[in-house]
Amino acid sequence: MSDSKKQLAGAVIALGATITEAMDAVPGFVPCGTPAQVIVDAIRTYADGDGATAAGTAQDVLGFVQHVSEHRGVTAHQAADVDALSAEQSRLARKVVALATSAEAASLDPARTEWMYRALGALEAGSDKAADLLAQA
Repeated sequence: MSDSKKQLAGAVIALGATITEAMDAVPGFVPCGTPAQVIVDAIRTYADGDGATAAGTAQDVLGFVQHVSEHRGVTAHQAADVDALSAEQSRLARKVVALATSAEAASLDPARTEWMYRALGALEAGSDKAADLLAQA
């Protein structure tokens, strides 16, 4: 995996973690479809794009992390180190990529969208939620 694709993957994980924190802060809150579309588009760029496109998209995603953080009053999570994923987290990451590349964000029901955000958040270093989210996949 190229460095720019690693940066993009890390940025998408940061966005998922930031959104997960926002959902945890307000029980019952699931964001509008915009973050889901940003994530789906970014994962498709990761899967099919070149290095330059991935690098630009990573910066866009990190900008959206800041937006969510400021708008929801939560921590702006940092891009994750994808080389540090555990085997379980890697399996979860593949499930997220499969979901994102097989569906349009608008067609994802709220439960699948919430799962996607939480699964991405579970890819952060130190998270112990990967097994639970794999079981829900």
